[in-house]
Amino acid sequence: MRYYPLFTQENLPKTLVIANGAFPKAPTPLALIDRWRSGEAGYSLTCCDGAVNKLRQYTDKLPDAVVGDLDSVSSGLKDLLDGRIHHFLDQDTNDLTKTMKFIHSQGGKRPITLLGASGGREDHLLANLCLLTTYSDLVSDLVMLTDEGYFILVSEPSEIEVIIGQQVSIFNFSQTPVSLTGVRWPLRGDVLPQLWSGSLNCAEEETIRVETHCPILIYLANV
Repeated sequence: MRYYPLFTQENLPKTLVIANGAFPKAPTPLALIDRWRSGEAGYSLTCCDGAVNKLRQYTDKLPDAVVGDLDSVSSGLKDLLDGRIHHFLDQDTNDLTKTMKFIHSQGGKRPITLLGASGGREDHLLANLCLLTTYSDLVSDLVMLTDEGYFILVSEPSEIEVIIGQQVSIFNFSQTPVSLTGVRWPLRGDVLPQLWSGSLNCAEEETIRVETHCPILIYLANV
């Protein structure tokens, strides 16, 4: 049984990826970027293509890597980033997938905190969410922080620490049986008929339990 504690600045994965959505505004994602900016041990930051433009508006520090087809990066910034750019022309995948594959190629599966994947264009957000479950072979953990909450990629039976009253949603893209207990409306080996069918639940215990054998997303709203 996998266990996920309440996520804080202290225990979120230190490998940071910034996608080219809306740049974070909430305290926790900004604190993680600040820890990387200050050079705190263990932190790295990779930008998906044009996300580097938004990072540069926040800090002068250059990311450790920029991955993508680089169609959104100015020529002047490309010169500054010399040696940090990893150019992939493949148009069959998006920049987020290219970034996940690049990080995996640098040292295998590792835990990742994804920032900046929401906001901006809604079609990009939906594409990113659909892709998260496909990364289970590339990452050991994946937490996608937004300004309103966070998604966890769950691929095995797990216990997740929550706050009683916290809003919980479950998204199962593969329509396989899933169980969810410790919530107001439990699931017991149910196949959700629609993607939205597991949304807008509520935690009634300090730990919720998930039974799945396929990658799914759990969303927990900020309290």
